[in-house]
Amino acid sequence: MAFEIRPARDEDIEHIVGWTTDTFSWGDYVPDRLPQWLAEDSSTVLVATVEDRPKALVHGVMLSSSEGWLEAARVHPDHRRVGLGNALNVAGVEWATANGARVVRLAIEATNQPAVTQVLALGFRQTSSWTYGQFVPNKRSSPDEGRRLSPGSGPDVDAGWVFWSSSELNRAGRGLIAHGWQWRDASPKDLETGAASGHLFQSPDGWLMADQPVPTQLRVLWVATTAEDAPRFLDGLVDLARSQNTESVTIKTPNLPWITEAIRRVGAEPKEVLIFSKAI
Repeated sequence: MAFEIRPARDEDIEHIVGWTTDTFSWGDYVPDRLPQWLAEDSSTVLVATVEDRPKALVHGVMLSSSEGWLEAARVHPDHRRVGLGNALNVAGVEWATANGARVVRLAIEATNQPAVTQVLALGFRQTSSWTYGQFVPNKRSSPDEGRRLSPGSGPDVDAGWVFWSSSELNRAGRGLIAHGWQWRDASPKDLETGAASGHLFQSPDGWLMADQPVPTQLRVLWVATTAEDAPRFLDGLVDLARSQNTESVTIKTPNLPWITEAIRRVGAEPKEVLIFSKAI
């Protein structure tokens, strides 16, 4: 099949929306985010076209000056297994390289074995495994007053960073931090920004960063705790969510048995997400 790879254009949106709206049982995020992606200078949407109509796409974004990220790989149901997805992955890596990337990463749910096989064949390697969980904070949690999570300040930035830098969570996660469904290298500036914006929290059991993309949802981005302290720490997270009248909590951490069990204990059904990297 003859096809062409090119940057997406505004007039492509209506054609892409037609075959990405119901990708998964819950729908798809591509139709909502596509206009924003096309307007961003730090990202690109590449499409594979047949007779100049988009039949596959991938979103590429620079998460730092040296880290590229690929996501939203979609292929029209009638044009799968003819090489469009592979060609777009290669084009996305080339775009990131041209923009200064030294590494390109992507994420795949562990249950999606065909996608895992595909990216391994394209030269990516699995570099870390993460746990993702979502739960309703209806568990009655009443930590001792001295163990509740409270907003962190400047000293907590240094203490949290030093602790996390030598922690098992850091090693298992290869030093990455999750922002939504994108992962990049963490830095002390992340914690500084979190403290300044009221998103860094601490207790005697650890530190975490959590934001609220919408008022009813608390999203945990970064965690620093130990196997011994994790159960109490997650109880503190439930307490924090309830105090903010949050309807749901999402959390992503490196996939270690003890943190996964603590997440399950507060009511989530953890899923495994694999991070793949390709050095350039």
